[in-house]
Amino acid sequence: MGVVAAVIPSTNPTSTAIFKALISIKARDACVMSPHPSARNCILESMRVMHGPAVAAGLPPDALSCMTEVSLEGTQELMRCRDTSVILATGGIGLVRAAYSSGKPAYGVGPGNVPAYIEKTADVPKAVRDVIEGKTFDYGTLCSSEQSIVCDRAIEEQVVAEVKKNGGYFLNDAETAAVSRVVVTPQRLANPEIVGRPAPFIAEKSGIKVPPETRVLVARLAGVGRDYPLSIEKLSTVLAFYVVADWHEGCERVLQLLRYGGTGHTMAIHSKDDAVIREFAIKKPVFRIVANTQASMGATGYTTGLAPSMSLGCGAYAGNITSDNITPLHLINIKRLAYELPRDGREAAAAPASAPKPAAAPPPASVPSPSSAAAVRPSGPPVDFVSEDDVRRAIREGRTIRVTPKGIVTPSARDLAEGKQVLILDGDRTRS
Repeated sequence: MGVVAAVIPSTNPTSTAIFKALISIKARDACVMSPHPSARNCILESMRVMHGPAVAAGLPPDALSCMTEVSLEGTQELMRCRDTSVILATGGIGLVRAAYSSGKPAYGVGPGNVPAYIEKTADVPKAVRDVIEGKTFDYGTLCSSEQSIVCDRAIEEQVVAEVKKNGGYFLNDAETAAVSRVVVTPQRLANPEIVGRPAPFIAEKSGIKVPPETRVLVARLAGVGRDYPLSIEKLSTVLAFYVVADWHEGCERVLQLLRYGGTGHTMAIHSKDDAVIREFAIKKPVFRIVANTQASMGATGYTTGLAPSMSLGCGAYAGNITSDNITPLHLINIKRLAYELPRDGREAAAAPASAPKPAAAPPPASVPSPSSAAAVRPSGPPVDFVSEDDVRRAIREGRTIRVTPKGIVTPSARDLAEGKQVLILDGDRTRS
C-alpha cells in the first residue's frame, strides 16, 4: 500500500509497536509510528531494538521510524499527511473515529469487554485456570483479556473454589465499592493509574489488605451498566463475577456485557455441549467466539487457529471496516489481470469460418493436465463442483478427485490442492 501510519496505545505499547512494524515490513510497506505520550519511551526503545538489526538485514533506514515529539496535533497530521497510505489505529474510540475521518483508508480496532461463560458441563478446573491465566497475562491489558466470569449456579461453589485456588480474592460489598472508586473514573472509564497493575497494588490503593500472592480481585455483581462500575472493560487484574440459572440466562447476561463496551470483539465459552456453544456463536454480536481456551491468547491466535494478531477488528457491529484479525494481507493491494472467459462455444459459432478457433485456457496450477494425470489413479466418477472440504477429505482418505471439463473448483480448494495432485482434469479445462 505504501506508508503505514501506526498509532500505538499505552496498553501493550511494546508488543503492539513490534507487531505493527512486523506486518508493515512483511507487506513491503514503510511504517511511521505515533506513540501514546505515556508510553513514548518504551515505544522508542522498541523501535531502537528493531531498527538496527532490520537495517543490517537490508531494510532501508527510513522504512521504519517513530515520532519523537508526541502530540495530538502531530498524530492528526501524520494521519492526514499526503504520503500516508493507510492507518493502523489502536486506541480509544475518539482516536479510531479520527482515523476514519482523516480521508485515508484506516483499520481501527474497538474495545473489548470480554465475558467468559462457564457452563455446567465444562471442565471447571481447566476453565477457571484459563480465565485467570488469560486475565493476568500482562496484568490484563490486552483488549481480548477476560473481564468477567459468568457461571451456572449448579457449579458456582466449584468455580469459586477454583478461582481461590488460582489466586483469586473475592471482595465483599464494601471492598467492591472501594475498588470501584479506584479502578473506574466518574466518566466510567478505566483509571489509567491502575491499568496494567498487579492485584495487590490495586487493593492497596483501595485501602484493602489482600494476601501478597493474590493474582486477581473478583467482585460479585448483580447487574451491568453505569450502576455497576466494574462491569466495564477494566484493563487490569480485576474480574466481575456473575451467577446465572442456566445457559439461557447466561446468554442474556453475556449479551448485556458485550453491549456495554465489547460489541464486535470477543467472548469465551467453556462447555462440553456443542449445541450450547453453537447457540452462543450464532447469537452473540462478536466476531471471535473462543471455546474452551483462554480469551486473551485465543483471540490473538496463540491457542487457536485464528490469524496471529495484536489488532483485532470488531466489524460493522462496532463501526470498524473489518472483523478480521489484522495481518500483512490487510496492508497490500492486489492487481488482477482478467481475460474474458469462453462462453460454452458461442464465440466459435458467431465467428467467421476463416477465424482461428480460440485457444483453450490453461488449467489452474493445482489441476494436473491429462498427460501428467496418467500417473495418478483417479477415484470415483468425474464431478462438476469441488469445494475446500472435498479436497481436505480426499487428502485425508488418500484419493484423488476427477473434475469434469466444465467443473468448478473454488479458489480455496485450488489453493489447498496446490502441489498435491489431488485434482485430476477429466477434459481439456476447468473453471474456478
